[in-house]
Amino acid sequence: MIILNTTFIVEDARLKLESIEGLNSVNINVVEFYAWARHTYLPAMDLAGIFTDKVMARVTTRVEPGATSVAIQARTASIEQGQRWHDDTAAILRDDLVARFNGQALFFTTYMEIVD
Repeated sequence: MIILNTTFIVEDARLKLESIEGLNSVNINVVEFYAWARHTYLPAMDLAGIFTDKVMARVTTRVEPGATSVAIQARTASIEQGQRWHDDTAAILRDDLVARFNGQALFFTTYMEIVD
């Protein structure tokens, strides 16, 4: 069993919210990223029919100052299946992400073999 892990690093962009009591700002890039992941990336994983146990998690360690990291993981039966999806479908999705965020989002993918 293989875990396909793609970590996205999204540049923080703050939007001041003067009209909402108690809120000074919100990280608009991260809010938009979560929406994109929930409505575009994760459904594309579902459509592939090769992934199970999908997880989206915020990385709590600051890798890059001024940025938020989010990891999306899913299990697949073989590295070949994961690589095929990554190189075909996910490449289109990542191109969309780069265009939407105008270079304010980066990503890297890691394949991990479950050993226990």
